[in-house]
Order: sequence, then structure tokens, then C-alpha cells
Amino acid sequence: MNLMIRTLIVLLPLCSLIGCSKPNAEEMYKKGESAQRDENYDGALEAYRELIGTYPDSTRTPEAYYAAGVIYQNYKHNNRAALNTYRDLAEKFPHHPVASNAAFLLAFIYENDFHQLDSAKAAFEYFLNTYPNDALSSSARLELSNLGKDPDQILTQKQQHSDDGKLRPQKNNRKKS
Repeated sequence: MNLMIRTLIVLLPLCSLIGCSKPNAEEMYKKGESAQRDENYDGALEAYRELIGTYPDSTRTPEAYYAAGVIYQNYKHNNRAALNTYRDLAEKFPHHPVASNAAFLLAFIYENDFHQLDSAKAAFEYFLNTYPNDALSSSARLELSNLGKDPDQILTQKQQHSDDGKLRPQKNNRKKS
């Protein structure tokens, strides 16, 4: 009987420790992915934020930031939260593969959602200086060259340029009477 009580005294705290241990970063990330696939965006954000807070140096943390940013931007329509999330990712993990996408999206949100052209310009320039060979570099240069222009202005400019790059006058499409 004494042996049984001693064994319980040792095993009970041990079992409670094992049962109460926190999931690791990979488990938290998978929980977020699963919730996101199920379109449970609040649950996904909760899992990603928990991962970021609990394991700030995990290899999964930048991916959790990016996934959270995408949810904020595309599903929660909270561009301020998306902007802050992408900024945190780009600043804290600038060399991670998803950081360049976050930096580009940061500039894109400044331009298209907040219409803060100075901030958009600075963000696009940061992107181009930090990630000059990224697949999105040509898009960033194009966005920067068209910053603040009305879409009709951009279309008109494209129509005025011929294949050889020379500016051509617009054709008059009116029929002669």
C-alpha cells in the first residue's frame, strides 16, 4: 500500500506535466493551417498568434506571420492588421523566403488601400533595395513608376507606346463624314 501511494505521488505530478505541456511550434502551425483550410479564420489567427508569442525564434514563425497577414488582408478585410503583420515579418525576418512577399504587400497596401503614396514609395524602394532580384521586382518597379496615376492614365500611356518604345500620337478613331 505504501509503495502504491509513493508511486502515485511521483506519477501524478509527472502525468499532469505531460498532459499540460504546450504544443510545439510545428503543431501550432499545423493547427493554424487546418483551421485556415476549414475557413475558421479566427481559429487560425489564434493558433498563429500563439505560435508567434510562444516561439518567436521558430523556423515556423515567419510563415505564421505571413499566413496571419494573408488572413487579415483577404478574409478579415483588416488591412491595418495585415500591414502591421507584414511589417513585423519583413523587419524581424528579412532573409526568410516569405519576407520579400510581405515587403511587397506592405507597399501594395499603402498604395491601394490607404492611398499613402509617400509610404508606398518608401516601401517599394525598400523592397527593390532589399530584394533586387526577387520575382516581384519588375512588378515593384512598374508600381513605382505608376504610383499615384489613375488607371486610365496608365492605359492611355501604354496605348501611346509602340513596340519599339517610341511615343506615338493617339489615333483619331472618328470616321470622316
